Amino acid sequence: MKKFIIAGSKKGVKGSVDINGAKNSCLPIMASSILFNGNIILRNVPFVDDVKTMVLLLKSLGSKVETLEKNKIIKIINKKKHKLIVPYNLVSKMRAGVLTMGALLGKYNSCSVSKPGGCSLGPRDYGWHLKGFNKLGAENKLRGGYINLSAKKGLSGNTYKFPKVTVTGTSNLIMAAVLTKGITTLKNISIEPEVIDLITFLKNGGAKIKQVGKRTIKIFGVKKLLGCSHKIIGDRIEAFSYLCTGVITKGTIRVNNINPNHLLAELKVLKKIGCNITIKNSAVELKIKKKLKPVKINTAPYPGFATDNMPLLMAVLSKVEGKSEIYENVFGSYRFQAAPELARMGASIKVKNNRAVIFGKDLYGAECICSDLRTTFSIILGAIAANGISKINRVYHGQRGYYNLDKKLKKIGIKIKTLT
Repeated sequence: MKKFIIAGSKKGVKGSVDINGAKNSCLPIMASSILFNGNIILRNVPFVDDVKTMVLLLKSLGSKVETLEKNKIIKIINKKKHKLIVPYNLVSKMRAGVLTMGALLGKYNSCSVSKPGGCSLGPRDYGWHLKGFNKLGAENKLRGGYINLSAKKGLSGNTYKFPKVTVTGTSNLIMAAVLTKGITTLKNISIEPEVIDLITFLKNGGAKIKQVGKRTIKIFGVKKLLGCSHKIIGDRIEAFSYLCTGVITKGTIRVNNINPNHLLAELKVLKKIGCNITIKNSAVELKIKKKLKPVKINTAPYPGFATDNMPLLMAVLSKVEGKSEIYENVFGSYRFQAAPELARMGASIKVKNNRAVIFGKDLYGAECICSDLRTTFSIILGAIAANGISKINRVYHGQRGYYNLDKKLKKIGIKIKTLT
C-alpha cells in the first residue's frame, strides 16, 4: 500500500492549483448514462480511483466506455441492453455504485444491486431510496447482500417527500423517474451543486425536470434520452482542501477552475477566522495577513457548510489559538475520524456525539492511518503544519477522490514523498 512521508514546515505554501471536475458530480452522471440511447461525451472528468471503478462497473453492465485521461474525457456508448446485476466486487469499493440502482430501475424496471461500500462513515440508510422507488411502483427484497428491485407493471409517476435531505437518494429517485410514465414530484430534495449538475446533464439529453420550489422538483416522464455532451463542474471539496493548505501554513494559495458560488458558506467561515479572500471569475485566492481566530460552525446540507469539508477545517482549527467548536449535523460522530489521528500529532480535540471542541496548539510529526477519503486530507494538513516528519498510511482512501494529490502538493511547496 502507498504511504506518504511529509516533512512539516513553518514556511507558508505559495502557488496555484488547477481544480479537477467534481467526483461527486461525475459518478452519478456516469451512472445515469445507463438511461441514455446513443453516445455520451463527458468532459472535465477527474480520473480518480472512484471514477475508474465506475468505468469498470459500466463496462461490466454492457456499456462501451472509452477513456482519454490526458484530455479529461470519457465516451460512453450504449448499443445493447444492460445486465441487471451490479456485482459486489465493484460496488463494495465505492458507495456511489448504489446510484446504478435508480438508473437500471428507471430504464428496465428491474435490477439487483449489491449493498455498497465506500468510506467508513457509519450506517447509511437506503430505506428512503427504497420507499421512494416503492412510491413509483417498485417492490424490493434483500437477498444474499443484494437489493432486488422490480416493477412488474412498470413505474408510474407519484409524489414522494424525503424525510431528510439526502444527496444520493435525490439522485437515485431522479434517475428512476425521468423515463417513468406521468409526473413525479420530489420534495425536500438535495440542492447540492452536484445534484443540479446531474439535472442539467439529464435535461441536455431530453429529460423534462422543473424546479417548482427551493427543494421541490417535478419530473415529466419522457420515452427516451438521447446522447449528448456535458462538462463536469469543478470540485468544490478539492478546492476547499487546497485553500486549507494556505490557511494552516499561513501562506498564499489560488485555486482555479471552480465556481466560487459553490463555496459561499466555506469562504464566509474562512473570512471569519481571518483569511483574506479574493474572487476572480472561476478562481479563489487566499492570503493570511493577520492572526487567525477560533470559530464555531455547524455543517448542513447545501447551501450550508459541507460535511465533506468539515474534517479539513478541523485540521486547520487544531492550529488556531483559542477554543473552536464544530457541530456535525449530517454524519454525526462518524465524521470525526480524523480527530484521533490529529491527536497523535498533539492536537487537542474532544469529541462527544456530534460536537467537537478544539483548542489550537502546536503539532508534531507522527505516524497516522487514514480511514476515509476526507480524513486522508485532514491528516495531510496536520502533517504539513506539524514540526517534524509524519508517515501517513492507507492513502489509497485519498486517491479515491483526489487526482495527482502528491504532485499538486509538491507544486505548492509541500515536502512529500510517496512510498509503495
